Amino acid sequence: MVIRMFSMDEAGKISSLTELQIDPIALMVMAESREACAGERGRHWTAGAVPFYAQELVAAQRAGLGSAALETQAVNAAMAAWLHDSIFDGMTAEQFVCSDLVFTALPGGVVRCDRLPVAK
Repeated sequence: MVIRMFSMDEAGKISSLTELQIDPIALMVMAESREACAGERGRHWTAGAVPFYAQELVAAQRAGLGSAALETQAVNAAMAAWLHDSIFDGMTAEQFVCSDLVFTALPGGVVRCDRLPVAK
């Protein structure tokens, strides 16, 4: 699975891009311990975790942190997306494994998450 993070500036141009490869199976295994908490906190809280962690990825990128910090934040954002989509929207593991995630950070803090078929 590829995770891409775009940051857009006020003019609508890409100001930064991060692209990381992660293992979606390992991510889903790690997420198992967080399923109950996400379920208890609810759809809106879990949905809010997606842009929160995506913004953390943007901050790590802007701070020039190393690849380990970027990967941690990318995995956190992807895990939040997986937990939300699997618990509240019925996404299957097979659907998740066959997709890449694209996070787009817009000016003002809004983050859009798009799921695309895995690039071949």
